[in-house]
Amino acid sequence: MTTRFLRSLPLTTASVFVFAVLAMPLYGLWADARPAEVSFLDGTASKTNTKGEKAKLAVGNPLSEGDTLETGEASKLELRFADRSVLRLGATAKLQLTAAHFGGGEAKRKMSARLFFGNIWAKVTSIVSGDQKFQVETENAVAGVRGTTFRVDAHQDKSVLVRVYAGAVAVAKNVPLYATGKPGEARHEVAGPEEVSREKWESLVGKQMQIVIAADGTPGKPEMFAEDADKDDQWAKWNAERDEKK
Repeated sequence: MTTRFLRSLPLTTASVFVFAVLAMPLYGLWADARPAEVSFLDGTASKTNTKGEKAKLAVGNPLSEGDTLETGEASKLELRFADRSVLRLGATAKLQLTAAHFGGGEAKRKMSARLFFGNIWAKVTSIVSGDQKFQVETENAVAGVRGTTFRVDAHQDKSVLVRVYAGAVAVAKNVPLYATGKPGEARHEVAGPEEVSREKWESLVGKQMQIVIAADGTPGKPEMFAEDADKDDQWAKWNAERDEKK
């Protein structure tokens, strides 16, 4: 049907039509319906949607904005987004996709995830600039990505480690949003109260650097980490191997 349609048009019109389709970013064609999917799973993982419905995950399952993901013990989960960026969760991790918009081309790319606890590894496919957003939030900090490979470890005691392997990450204090609503009313978000006891801060963490945020939200200073810092870290080794295969 498409071929007949193109043949019925003047050559110049048909040529423009084909070029326009081929020139579209691939992720723009299916982003709205499928912003992310499970691309790898070792062990067990589940998702809970915005309606509170919980289901086990498997490779190929679609993921939507608002989904909360949890991994089991000794498990690894990889998410591939519509722009081909990758986010991986380690064992016993919990994360919510708070925003996942990829329609309308790269300028409209917005991905935000809330890490409650556990380890994640992110590999962003291209530089994030302008109106784009790719960030990971914890209770105490926000890591805003600028085209990079990095990890965020949210520990049970609320302390956080951000370690950057390529590119740069802007790490800032997180001012949380609280979902509110009465029974029968739609949930909405309002700005939460900011603790005045914490000094406002923001740090740019570059390649081969890390920053540690204490449990009370006090940031350390960005510092270099040794090249062999991950030599005994199986989580880091596995992610590095996955990155090389992409």
